[in-house]
Amino acid sequence: MPKDEETKERKRMVVEEVSPEEKPEPQIPEEAALTPEEEKIEEVKQEEPKEEKEEIKKELEPEAPKTQEAPPQKSSSLALWIIVPGFFLLGALLGGIFFYQRGVNTAATQTPAPTSEAVGSTSPTPTPSAEVDLEKYEVKILNGSGIAGEAGKARSLLEKAGFTISSTGNASTYDYTKTIIQAKSDVDESFLTALSGALSEGYSVDSKTQTLQESSTDKVVVIVGSTKN
Repeated sequence: MPKDEETKERKRMVVEEVSPEEKPEPQIPEEAALTPEEEKIEEVKQEEPKEEKEEIKKELEPEAPKTQEAPPQKSSSLALWIIVPGFFLLGALLGGIFFYQRGVNTAATQTPAPTSEAVGSTSPTPTPSAEVDLEKYEVKILNGSGIAGEAGKARSLLEKAGFTISSTGNASTYDYTKTIIQAKSDVDESFLTALSGALSEGYSVDSKTQTLQESSTDKVVVIVGSTKN
């Protein structure tokens, strides 16, 4: 039959044209179109798991602890009621002590305490003239100040103190400013100290005592200077 032969030849040609490597991919059949009611059902199904997950998540999450309001502290107000009066009492106590001490000090200054020593019981301090023999050595006075009458004034001063004056005269020069004491080496130091103290009542006396030569006939010599006290 000629038609059968033609169809066979066509099939053979198609088979030859299609290579075994180029196999057609299987086509997935398209889903059938959904109706509006079916689409709503599908949306509800997709949303349900989300809501369930959120509810499960809320159940699993620990609840935050509720902060409890602290009851009002009655102890602080009680402490204030105790502390405030305490401050007032302390201030009053300190003020009383201050005024008491002030009154005691005022009374002490107004009424001096009586002394235990009787009037006139104190013994006078001993003077060098009371311990030293002022008449042991005779004193010679020379005027070295250049002022007339100074030797006589010094004589009166020393005789009043208790010393013995052998003679008065003028020094070899009149340029002495300080009064100088000259003595031999065997004269007592206590006598020279007393003599210097007596002369200091009217004159500026040199602190150093000059030594007289052994050939001198005088034991003690005073040269009066121009400087006075």
